[in-house]
Amino acid sequence: MDIKYRIHRLGEKRGPIEGGKDAVEANFGAKSQQPLSPWVRTLWISAVLALVVGAEVCYLITHFASPSPAKTGNETAMPPTEVAPQWQGLQPEQIAENFLAASTQQERLRWVRQPAAVAEMMERFYRDGPGAREGRGTLEKLTEGINTEATAMQRFAVTLTDGSQRMLYVTFDEGGARVDFKCYAAYCSEPWDKLLDGTVAGAAEMRLIITPNDYYNYDFSDPAQWQCLSAIAPELENPIYLYVRRDSPLMEEIKTYPFEAPMRFTIAMEKQGESCKRRQWQLTRLIHEGWVAP
Repeated sequence: MDIKYRIHRLGEKRGPIEGGKDAVEANFGAKSQQPLSPWVRTLWISAVLALVVGAEVCYLITHFASPSPAKTGNETAMPPTEVAPQWQGLQPEQIAENFLAASTQQERLRWVRQPAAVAEMMERFYRDGPGAREGRGTLEKLTEGINTEATAMQRFAVTLTDGSQRMLYVTFDEGGARVDFKCYAAYCSEPWDKLLDGTVAGAAEMRLIITPNDYYNYDFSDPAQWQCLSAIAPELENPIYLYVRRDSPLMEEIKTYPFEAPMRFTIAMEKQGESCKRRQWQLTRLIHEGWVAP
């Protein structure tokens, strides 16, 4: 972009010039009938240079601040939140298939997240729990990738031989890409039969699907004091009811979730008196949203 063009862009129009000289020459090189004093000449040159520099700055700002056009061909422009995780080693589908194909505890431990922490619960799950009855399921990918601050995940639905389904997440963090077993097993720290008959007073880690409800009765009969939520879990035939004190910080936390549809949470809960026999518990803590630990 030459100086003449920039001056026109900035509105520096000139009138007709004797001798047919162009505007740039007339303003920078032509002599007037009365010579300019040095300080006037310096002031004039400085003003013109300021205009030129200003035009250049405006061009740079406009050029680099404008959104880049989407790439074409084999490259696709996508927002960062939609980009699939950058996996290392085996792809998530292969990790999930290897986990489902494993037939021994030792083989399964190769493909799960935090194997030392989940080894005992996984052994019980496949020896005495649902895993002993469930045949190998078919795998269906549900998302291209989910990114959080600490973890990238890919989600699958596993349809078992009896038609039921389990959620399987392959996570990628500093430990590598592995199956989150607690999520797959819908792990709960206490068995439901002991919670329902009151053998245990509460549980520190339960994975439930929760939605607001309006069932107020017995120890939780006052809707002005309690907020009711209903909850289901894979091993429950019927829902249970959870209650949160309306004047508690926990209630303020719950209000931050939209609940436009049932939501998965990992929670803590405890009974009030014999409330468990009526399938009622007080919700004492939201550990985290979802069934995969951050």
